[in-house]
Amino acid sequence: MSYLEQVNPLYIEMLSPLRKWKILSLSDLKKDTEYSGTSSGFYKVVSKLEKAKLIGSFKNPWNNQKYLYLLPKGIEALGENKMSLGVNKDSRFHDSIVSIIGKKVLEIDIFKKLYLDFGIRGSFNLLERIPDFIVEGELKRPFNMALEVELTQKSKQRVVDIFRTYSNSLVVNQILYITDKQSILNSYTKYLNELGGEIAQEKFLFLMAKDLTKGKVDLLDDPLWFKNQQTSLRSIFSR
Repeated sequence: MSYLEQVNPLYIEMLSPLRKWKILSLSDLKKDTEYSGTSSGFYKVVSKLEKAKLIGSFKNPWNNQKYLYLLPKGIEALGENKMSLGVNKDSRFHDSIVSIIGKKVLEIDIFKKLYLDFGIRGSFNLLERIPDFIVEGELKRPFNMALEVELTQKSKQRVVDIFRTYSNSLVVNQILYITDKQSILNSYTKYLNELGGEIAQEKFLFLMAKDLTKGKVDLLDDPLWFKNQQTSLRSIFSR
């Protein structure tokens, strides 16, 4: 008997939100499926899907939440491309933080539509670099903002090369870097300043979210560095 014959088709359909987010917390998946049963009933469904090897899971040690993602069999069951929704165990923690931030972005009125990394190329085929995600927004006029979640620091040369690419981009209007490490923020803003007028400084914003690994970020009010000044997204958006 195949795994598809062992699992209720309705259970497989409950995995559909992972088509958009790739990785979700157990609580977010339950919310997005609009599951009307009890929490214990939902957990039993998830357990069956894990046993059938349709989904994998891991626990964030900083907030103790369980996160779920599609395994190859689950991607196949949903009729999706394994290359696009496949999850690398080395990056799944980072990807889980990206999905948390993505959901918070869509709670802000000026942001209209979000594209995670695996869905970007189809909508922005002229984009020079694939960020963690791009969000379309509107504030006086439409704009595209790229977001990069930096949990570990890249080498100076790589960061500088990325800055130059974004600066020259005809697709991306702003780039928001989000980190929880002061050392990363200090280094990246230093590299940006060293480039001076060589790049479009006004495109770059840096958000410091100290509890990012716990899945906590206040996009509007966490400290933000823009053009060498500390401010906030709320302040910038209200101008």
